[in-house]
Amino acid sequence: MGTPHITPPEQVEPEDVGVSSAYLANIDRLQHRFLAENAYQGSVVLVARHGKVCYFKAFGKADERDGEVVPMATDSVFRLASMSKVIAAVAVLQLFEQGRIALHEPISTYLPAFADPKVAVVRDWQVTHLAAADREITVHDLLTMTGGMTNTWWYRMFEPPVYGVVPQLYKDAGLMDDLNAPPITLQENIEILASLPLIAQPGTMFDYSNNSVDTLCRLVEVVSGQDFDSYLRQHILTPLGMHETWFFPPTSVHERIAAVYWAGRDAKQVGSSPLGHGNLGPDYTFSEHQTYFSGAGGLHGTTADYFRFAQMLLNRGALDGVRVLSPSSVRLMTTNQIGDLRNWQLTQNKWGYMVDIQEGVNAPAGSIHYLGGPGAYSWQGFFSTKFVNNPAQDTVILTMSTPGFDGALPHNLRLIAAAAAAVID
Repeated sequence: MGTPHITPPEQVEPEDVGVSSAYLANIDRLQHRFLAENAYQGSVVLVARHGKVCYFKAFGKADERDGEVVPMATDSVFRLASMSKVIAAVAVLQLFEQGRIALHEPISTYLPAFADPKVAVVRDWQVTHLAAADREITVHDLLTMTGGMTNTWWYRMFEPPVYGVVPQLYKDAGLMDDLNAPPITLQENIEILASLPLIAQPGTMFDYSNNSVDTLCRLVEVVSGQDFDSYLRQHILTPLGMHETWFFPPTSVHERIAAVYWAGRDAKQVGSSPLGHGNLGPDYTFSEHQTYFSGAGGLHGTTADYFRFAQMLLNRGALDGVRVLSPSSVRLMTTNQIGDLRNWQLTQNKWGYMVDIQEGVNAPAGSIHYLGGPGAYSWQGFFSTKFVNNPAQDTVILTMSTPGFDGALPHNLRLIAAAAAAVID
């Protein structure tokens, strides 16, 4: 028997918050079309304005067990994957607000193994030598993905040739930075990472890296004296009423976990699938080993729970009378922190602290990442989940679906555009 379900958020009529019911019906039409095309098998969409939910529906199926279809439900549990990163950033900024860390402080202040970092100098797919870094890696570098760290799963996916070398060194050293839950801890894994070279001088190159985030999670552990799971529970999840967000969902809610389906197919993804040197699959959810608390990609939760977190950010750090972050820290998170660099691997947009930011009235040239207008910020997960906050419209939009490898991203972006268009005042 499952645990008692959390009371769903109260809904209002769309017109009560300046949103058109007729325009929101476009979301229904798109959902039926995408399901008919097998783009995905199930989806949940939530739209809120002025802090009030005006659209919250589930479509399709969450799973199929013993030949029986399990319908998608608004309280289905999703693998949040990289949407975990935004929550991790809030944890780091809480410590910054308390004066326990500084953003431009070397991380070696708290993680001494990162002192004296080295940068791999590569030619002809070989490391010619390890050059001393011009400076140490800072907390800001890791929050902005500019610390010089990369992933095993970027192996040979990009030029320059350093992507064929450093990810290999990561793999050979036994570093874990993909979606797995082996019997290790953040401390053990980050000690391996600290022994490995960077791909670029700190602060000079954007690289979307799980290792940047998990290093920050280990930093939180050292500074707070708590494991990362306990820290999030005490300082973010419980204060915000996010009682259905976990690194490892309890067995009592396993029946509500949405299965992962291949994009374009009515077939479940089981086991791990290679991406570069990474193995990215859904099975970590049920791992017998529950010791690796990856703020880079390990959280699970419901749409309603993540809405509470997103609304807190839109409210500049507070929800229902509880403040978890200051307005100034939210401003840091949600404004361009990488200057002339860009999120070149994924969106072409600017990057704050673990959120993607649309700066212009449209998406950058060649990008599909239209988020609803200037100042809108967002992030997404490997298993096709996404949230978008639009301060100008005072909206939160969540699109939660089922394919791995972010296979439903183009469809989710169309749903987001339809939701943004529904604001009429």
